[in-house]
Amino acid sequence: FTVRATDLSGNAATSSYTWLIETTLPVVTLTNKPNIASKDSTASFSFTASKPATFQCKFDGAAFELCTSPASYSSLSDGPHTFRVKATGTAGTGPETVYAWTIDTAGPTTAITDKPADPTSSRSASFAFAASEPATFQCKLDDGAFAACSPLQAYGNLGDGRHVFVVRAIDALSNVGAETAYAWSIETRPPLATITSAPAALGNSAIASFSFTADEPATFQCKLDEGEFEACSSPASYAGLRDGGHAFVVRAIDSAGNTGVASRGWTVDATAPQTRIDSAPARSTRATSATFTFSAGEPAVFQCRLDRGAFAPCGARKAYKALARSPHTLAVRAIDSAGNVDPTPAVFKWTIGRPATRTVAKYALFAPAPGARVTRPPLLRWRSVSRASYYNVQLYRGGRKVLTAWPTRSRLALRTRWTYGGRVERFTAGVYRWYVWPGFGRASDRRYGRLLGSSAFVVGRATPHG
Repeated sequence: FTVRATDLSGNAATSSYTWLIETTLPVVTLTNKPNIASKDSTASFSFTASKPATFQCKFDGAAFELCTSPASYSSLSDGPHTFRVKATGTAGTGPETVYAWTIDTAGPTTAITDKPADPTSSRSASFAFAASEPATFQCKLDDGAFAACSPLQAYGNLGDGRHVFVVRAIDALSNVGAETAYAWSIETRPPLATITSAPAALGNSAIASFSFTADEPATFQCKLDEGEFEACSSPASYAGLRDGGHAFVVRAIDSAGNTGVASRGWTVDATAPQTRIDSAPARSTRATSATFTFSAGEPAVFQCRLDRGAFAPCGARKAYKALARSPHTLAVRAIDSAGNVDPTPAVFKWTIGRPATRTVAKYALFAPAPGARVTRPPLLRWRSVSRASYYNVQLYRGGRKVLTAWPTRSRLALRTRWTYGGRVERFTAGVYRWYVWPGFGRASDRRYGRLLGSSAFVVGRATPHG
């Protein structure tokens, strides 16, 4: 606006005023900014306005404050961020210009979602894995180098021993995540199972117990005969076993699943044998020796018992000598290879009677005279025999033998008390008959000559006979 003034003298002067009318607000344009996804913890923004203006900037949740281009920020944290800028001109303050971006300086984490067992007996291995964000992967096995791999990685033909698998993820900003590792062992050698105790190969027990071990930590499964394998521990026991062959099998399973097997077979025989006497002397005989033969329905050994004696081992043939002239009983029982004893021994009874009367030298037995009566134990005397080294003297009272002796001279002094056949005998009233045989060689050979003779004497008031 201009004004001019002229005075009366015609002098003129002018004055003017200039002003600007502005109704358009300034607009800010960013000319430099970080990438929308960045791995840089600093940020710099350059900006201009569409009209002359001053600037105010705001970072994240802070307040607006005066700023100039470029505006820079540092030590920024990972995560989303927002930068705002506005310009103030003549017409006032224009609209905000906003820019949002994300800072990511950390690599993605990786989780292994599928892997082989530890330990395992498989020589192959398969791994599955995933990352905490979109990423590519690198893997390595044992001492190998990292190489690109897919989320499903497989290996084959691996050796026994310890192995280590390592995987890492790399995101779109090339941030490399921490390594995730898995270690496992491959073992293909089966454990050595050993049976340390078991029944004998042949036995008569219906109960069986087995002890077993393995050369490494293992669990066990057992089975008997045609049964199924079942979990077991040492010792494993079984009862109620039938007669016949049996088989026990144990398998040891280590932590890798490898299986070692041990087995044992045996036979149960709880049936006792039956004993037979195949040959024996006559039921009534004068022979003082006897021979028997025995058998059983299966292989066996034998035990014999004569009269009131105890059972003692004997062969399948048993001979007895110098038996008393009296009734006898032989019992024999078989014992089979399993140790079963015949509970019903075979029994044979027979009687050895007096010898037949023989013609002997008239005066072979000197004293006491035949039919003599005595009140005290007499001295028995008889005729000596050439080359006889001993004599067998047998004394009977009432038909029962009460004494057998083997003097080396042709005389024998009787006593008032003595023991014969485990029984105490006494010199009491009655008729006594005595016999003498000459013996040749050693007394243990029992080689006798012909009977020298027999005679009788009386103690007390009895009358001799025979």
